[in-house]
Amino acid sequence: MSYQDSGRPPISRVLVTGALGQLGAAYVGQLSGSTHVVGVDVDTLDITREAALTLFTRELRPSLIINCAAFNDVDGAELAPERASLVNTQAVETLAHVAQELGATLVHFSTDFVFDGTKKEPYTEADTPAPQSAYGRSKLLGEEAASLVERHYVLRLSSLYGGYTRKTGVDWMLWQVDQGHCVSAFADRTVSPSYVPDVVRITLALLEGRAAYGLYHCGSTGCCTWSELAAHILERSGRSDLLRAVPFVPSDFRAIRPRQCALANNKLEHLGLRPLHWRASLDEYLAGRGCPRTRNHPGSV
Repeated sequence: MSYQDSGRPPISRVLVTGALGQLGAAYVGQLSGSTHVVGVDVDTLDITREAALTLFTRELRPSLIINCAAFNDVDGAELAPERASLVNTQAVETLAHVAQELGATLVHFSTDFVFDGTKKEPYTEADTPAPQSAYGRSKLLGEEAASLVERHYVLRLSSLYGGYTRKTGVDWMLWQVDQGHCVSAFADRTVSPSYVPDVVRITLALLEGRAAYGLYHCGSTGCCTWSELAAHILERSGRSDLLRAVPFVPSDFRAIRPRQCALANNKLEHLGLRPLHWRASLDEYLAGRGCPRTRNHPGSV
């Protein structure tokens, strides 16, 4: 990375929190060859311990902090809202204060769950959040905490997948296919799934291109219902017969989930940073997983 303008410091040392997760691991892997990267996770640094986090970050003196740590158990947050707040809000506030003190840039990730899901079209950065769950509220407060830093990027994501952990909804569908089981997917819940390699690519482009600091949506281009996403996976896997489209029943979950949670990437597209279409990114991931009909597929978009 290179910053030649006088307004921004060079990226000489990077701190990545949540480094064992699918997103954090991707940043560590991508940046390790070009700069000094320190990745930490709960086993090496509990970011909810304010004093320890502050001391560690001050001693490291990173010029860039990428916060991938999160309490993302949506239903669990209803039972443990204090824990969700510690990770998703208070730890972000600590990082923000230290980043401001050091003159560092903070990259932080949020979620489509900050919206209530009643809008008919994809949500833009200009739409007013109205979280309906403890998880969503803790993430919205985390956004506000991250914005305390002058140099900050907050990227809202939607249904993240594509990392090495393979513990996402997309990976569950692929496992079901491998077992020959039916894949049940909501026919009336809409998302714009965020693809890990695309999120990393766009984040680095924002940093390297000296884009304006602030909030950006970073879902895929286009949106789909979960059953449309499942249908695409099954078609590429040659098992379209396994699809079972079902209605979304909010009462089946402890936490309220937005029914329509697709994100419009208006600010990124204005910069010319258009994320991959959801079909194209899904094809790329499926090809990497070895789905036979995708290996030589030219792409859907």
